[in-house]
Amino acid sequence: MLELKKSQVANEIYAISPTDEAYFELGKIVGNRNVKPLNALRIMYSMQKRNFLNCIPIIIDIKGRIIDGQHRYAAATMLGITIYVVMVEDDDVGSIAIALNTNKSNWNLDNFAHYWAEQEDDPKTAEIYQTYLEYYEANNSTHGVLIAIFNGETSRHFSTADGGNKEFKEGRLPFGPLNRNHIEDTLSKLRRLKHASLYRPITRSTFRKQQFQEALLQAFAVKCFNFEKFLDNLCHTRHQFNMLAKRADMYNEIMRIKDK
Repeated sequence: MLELKKSQVANEIYAISPTDEAYFELGKIVGNRNVKPLNALRIMYSMQKRNFLNCIPIIIDIKGRIIDGQHRYAAATMLGITIYVVMVEDDDVGSIAIALNTNKSNWNLDNFAHYWAEQEDDPKTAEIYQTYLEYYEANNSTHGVLIAIFNGETSRHFSTADGGNKEFKEGRLPFGPLNRNHIEDTLSKLRRLKHASLYRPITRSTFRKQQFQEALLQAFAVKCFNFEKFLDNLCHTRHQFNMLAKRADMYNEIMRIKDK
């Protein structure tokens, strides 16, 4: 049996039973994602066999706000079983939540966008991410493509395998007078293309493909690319976009139509 010294204890785990006043008083930090009922139900069914919260405790701050473990907490309260928590004494709980979820699949890019958009203590960042979400909801771009557009790039993988996702998750999305015009111009072109083809409409699934939108961004970045000519030719040319899957093939099809 492994023996550990008492001095090696870093954080104590507190057991809170359903009869304790604190049991139903835990809340969430601003910007943390909302509980998804199906996720909570899946965890609840797992907990019916064994309460594993003593092994994976809920992390809270000194105010009782949940930093990590909202779904585990929801599942436990549905069952009315004891919860186990670790209290973190740190003022910057938002950074802890981001650090915990940046390299995990728990949060997707939409979760991170809403988190930063709700940060009242950082109004500048909140405004940038609120604007980002407005663009996202008004257009048919994926998060990956929109992040690339904000960074003035043609692909989600513009710097590393993670692209600009790391900076995006950490609240460092670039936005200002220098790139606003580029963003609005690019998104305007994408909107105009959506219903441009008369002979064979570009299907919704094709238009939403990351490969198709990245091929368009690549074409837009070519200095000699005439968007108006491409748009006009597309209205009178049979295209193959709906049958293509690779970005390179879609880019070649764009250039073929542009040169007709």
